[in-house]
Amino acid sequence: MKKILCFGDSNTWGHNPVDCSQLEKPWPVAMRGMLKDCEIISDGVCGRAARNRVKAGDGTDGIDVFREKYLAGENDFDLIIIMLGTNDVLNSNNFTPDEIAETLSMYVKECRGKFGAERPKILLVSPILIRDYCMKHSIFSELYSEASIIKSRCLAEKISEVARREGVYFMDAAKAAAASPIDGVHMDEKEHKKLATAIAAKVNLIFS
Repeated sequence: MKKILCFGDSNTWGHNPVDCSQLEKPWPVAMRGMLKDCEIISDGVCGRAARNRVKAGDGTDGIDVFREKYLAGENDFDLIIIMLGTNDVLNSNNFTPDEIAETLSMYVKECRGKFGAERPKILLVSPILIRDYCMKHSIFSELYSEASIIKSRCLAEKISEVARREGVYFMDAAKAAAASPIDGVHMDEKEHKKLATAIAAKVNLIFS
């Protein structure tokens, strides 16, 4: 049985755009029914960025958590899927697309440096796009700006360049799913299922 880690933010955790609850079947959970010969571990935290300017110790600084939980000891994953970037363009972080992509390059380099190039395999997933609807939302209109929306549109190109350079797998989540018009940031369960289907297909190709 293959073991897969899904490392991400609220769109991996399953933030419900309607009421901020946790959806019953975010994409890693939905994927369990599609990849029956795989053990899937979901590690999604609301507010997690690839790198967080504020070190709050709450799991939102992705690179520190990744180092502590998955690089400090043994790693028995066959595949690590990383989908981060949405919170890196928060007004409080304000990283550029190039900076975000280079942070993700650090994940790959450090994982390879610790465990070698063969295992675990790594899939970098650029996140769904932030939609203009967020600027009318009572919460997210304060956390994001028009610049954040523009930056999110550049992430796929920059992250794909890093994946190609580092020799790892890449997928653009925005080609499979979209944020809800309710908040412009998070997927509803229907979109999670679409993303799960697309990532499961990618995983099957990786392991074929």
